[in-house]
Amino acid sequence: MNFSPIVLQGFDGRESSLGGIKRYVHHITPVMLYRTNDLIHSKRVLWHLEEALPDIVSVYGDQFNVDFARTLALVHDDVEILSGDVQLVEKENMKQEELKALERKEQEFIPTIVSMYNPVANGFSYAELLAAAKEKKRIEAQFVSFFDKFDGSGEALHELWAGNHHFLGPAGGDSGRETGYVKRLNDFPTKYPVMKEFFQRFPHYLPEPFDFKLVAEKGIPHTEESLWCDSGYQPYERWKKTIMKREGNELLITRLEFPEKKI
Repeated sequence: MNFSPIVLQGFDGRESSLGGIKRYVHHITPVMLYRTNDLIHSKRVLWHLEEALPDIVSVYGDQFNVDFARTLALVHDDVEILSGDVQLVEKENMKQEELKALERKEQEFIPTIVSMYNPVANGFSYAELLAAAKEKKRIEAQFVSFFDKFDGSGEALHELWAGNHHFLGPAGGDSGRETGYVKRLNDFPTKYPVMKEFFQRFPHYLPEPFDFKLVAEKGIPHTEESLWCDSGYQPYERWKKTIMKREGNELLITRLEFPEKKI
């Protein structure tokens, strides 16, 4: 599929604000060798979605609004410009009332974000896009949420393959079974029944268990050459190859943090 670039007019300062929000800032991940930010992440979510769109459209056809989904992927984290990035591990430890309070807080930020930029984003209501990202009632928002978590998972896997043990929990635990992003991604067909048909036809989008502890023990920092080596884990390969194709290799091999102790 061919896609026209998404141009957000009247959004001056948005990219620099997103670029200032670092990913995985939490005490369980004090070191991230290839630490990213929300701007990098948002672009990658769009690319992961676009790579999957032929498969998605083959299942849902015109029921799936491709342009809305692509725009949503790009702006899905914009509310974090005001709210900050609440980590998955924190959300998983919140009580129901705390999660609802966080959702209300994020919803309340939407009018402010819209007033900061433009009511229209790529031909769509900016407020509607931001609300859809939080409510996840639309099928487009559900797929964006999936690839949002897929990219978060890929970031964690990239750290494990570089030998960073801090990312065992986020990735899926020592054995990669039903915890962290492995669990979150595999929950989608149950959590969002309309997606079930897609995963029945394309089960390879869901991660399988893997010996992540062994990966971290054997891992070494990435190089230009190592990126092309098959890790043996299909989700990581798909994540890595999409980024190499759409973004290049530089951010995947450029270390930003250099811990003195073993990680």
